[in-house]
Amino acid sequence: MGQVAPLPRLIMFDLDGTLVDTALEIACSVNQTLDEAGFDPLPAALIREWIGKGTAWLFATVLQRVTGQDEERAAQLYDRYYPRFLQVYHDLTGIHSQPYPGAPEALEALRSAGCQLAVVTNKDRDLSQRLLDSQGLAQAIDILVGGGDTPEGKPSPQPLQKALVDAGLGAQDALFVGDSSNDIQAARRAGVTVWAFNHGYNHGEPIAAANPDRVLDSFPELLQRLGVEPPLASFSF
Repeated sequence: MGQVAPLPRLIMFDLDGTLVDTALEIACSVNQTLDEAGFDPLPAALIREWIGKGTAWLFATVLQRVTGQDEERAAQLYDRYYPRFLQVYHDLTGIHSQPYPGAPEALEALRSAGCQLAVVTNKDRDLSQRLLDSQGLAQAIDILVGGGDTPEGKPSPQPLQKALVDAGLGAQDALFVGDSSNDIQAARRAGVTVWAFNHGYNHGEPIAAANPDRVLDSFPELLQRLGVEPPLASFSF
């Protein structure tokens, strides 16, 4: 598996596409809201490509698509239906999502090894907290930086920098684990080492093309790369 990396004092994770597979419930939330607004549903695979830049950006992009780039109409619909989309998504959160295989066990193992753990996401903070709670992951997370917690979201470094400040650590003490080019750009700008899973939502592009410091296939591999033992004997590749 290659050289074992030094164990960081802080490991920051993206949420959607990294820790939890949420594509189906996001697509269901979008399409339920579109139905109420009088539009036909969009393919789930298309909506999946828009995940990663936050719920506001995703819904605005959806409306641009269904209105044929009519910016004035899209803006009017956004003002009317974005609050409804958030409510629908709130109600569906945790119903059609699940942690990626090995994610809960990996978080447990990393905490036992002495790492602080953070989630740094562009998803609305309340939805992020609800998702972590619904998947039983919240108790493993020391720091949550969600959409709106900083003036700019990823690919700005600001969310990662806030997590570092909250942890009382410097960039050299941290590792960021994500799944998209936004994650990699944010980490680079923050001076943080970045690894990326290839199971996530990188806008339809292979994550290796974004040049993370390491591409990961699984959570067991993440632990092995860090020299951390899994908590369960059945946790294997």
